[in-house]
Amino acid sequence: MTEIEQKNYELYKMKFEASPTLFTESLANDYMKLLKSLDMVEEACLVGETFLNEVPELKQYINQYGYVLYNTYINVEDEKIKADLDTFFEKVEKIISMCKPERFSPFNATLNKAIRVVTNSNPIDYSRLIELLGNYEVSDLSMEPFTNKEGKEFESQKERYYRLLVRALYETKQYEECITQANIAYSLNLKWHYNAQSWIAYYRALSLVETKDYVEAKHAFLSLQNRIRGVDFNDVLYTVFSENGDQKEANIYLLHAFFEKGYSIDHLEMYKKLLAAITKTEKEELISCVDEFISALTKEKNIAYTALKEYETTASSSDLYDIVYNKVMTNLSLLVERKEASVVYYNDKSKIGTIGSDYKEDGIFFRQADFVYDEDVQKRDKVEYTVLPTFDNKKQTISSKAILIVTTEEYVDFGF
Repeated sequence: MTEIEQKNYELYKMKFEASPTLFTESLANDYMKLLKSLDMVEEACLVGETFLNEVPELKQYINQYGYVLYNTYINVEDEKIKADLDTFFEKVEKIISMCKPERFSPFNATLNKAIRVVTNSNPIDYSRLIELLGNYEVSDLSMEPFTNKEGKEFESQKERYYRLLVRALYETKQYEECITQANIAYSLNLKWHYNAQSWIAYYRALSLVETKDYVEAKHAFLSLQNRIRGVDFNDVLYTVFSENGDQKEANIYLLHAFFEKGYSIDHLEMYKKLLAAITKTEKEELISCVDEFISALTKEKNIAYTALKEYETTASSSDLYDIVYNKVMTNLSLLVERKEASVVYYNDKSKIGTIGSDYKEDGIFFRQADFVYDEDVQKRDKVEYTVLPTFDNKKQTISSKAILIVTTEEYVDFGF
């Protein structure tokens, strides 16, 4: 402390002890600034609280006081914050309540740090996150992407706000409000980054399921396929239609996943859902077949599972899977709607084609890879298939393709 600082400090302290009401705006600000520069945290906090309580008309010093709290309790190492979260959030609330979102204020820095702490926690306190987000003046949030020194763009303040809010509203079961806020986000002329818009659409769609708007939810989920990593949309759509009571529609997505994923312990939950779906058919032979497979698989991996009955077979789960696959594929009509038609077009080079009810090259798209037994395809083959709803990104509408295709009659050209 310099001689001048010492002298000023003593004068301010004397005046403060006489009566805080003796301070003017500039004097209070200078006193707080001096305490802050001298790192006299405890005294700065005492002075700041006293001014707040006894001289509420003084405002100029408040940002200086806010920065004392910010530098001491907020802008510190994560480990220090984790060690005393109650104090951290107490100081966050203090700064937010007394400071305004203006220049030279710790308001935004404090709020941003608090949100990072909450979103990096496990589990995330979504109720607290909503409270924190509620402190923003949404109309003031920038719509311009943040650009770092290397010129790389990141989401704007407004984009981040809606991404976090929509997720938090869904997680706290505020489904109607989640849908409303997602719709507001869509209406803004934002430049979206890193799948933020897709995640907003995803939680909106989940909320649509909860509000039983299954048609709109299906449209939303189909449009999101292949746009979000880590989300199994076959499983999501299976759940949507199971809850809607449309079991055959639900089974389309379940069987599509079963066909594509194949044999692995990683798919145990899918196998259990398959068993549940098959149980509703009441076909005992098929039910036992899947149950026995799951029983063998879980036994080999030392995973707890209560089978429907005892099985004497010594076959491996891999061998039993092959049996399950064949039995499921020969009983598809019990689980999903099946259609019959002929191959009206096929490109052997690209392995794609069209199935239709006549010999015109129109109808439903298919891939050779979607044939149940990976067979050769010939034009005019008669086939049985199931329609899988998809989404046409160009036309922005629901479309479809054929899956689980089985040849029922091969076309033979006798050369007549």
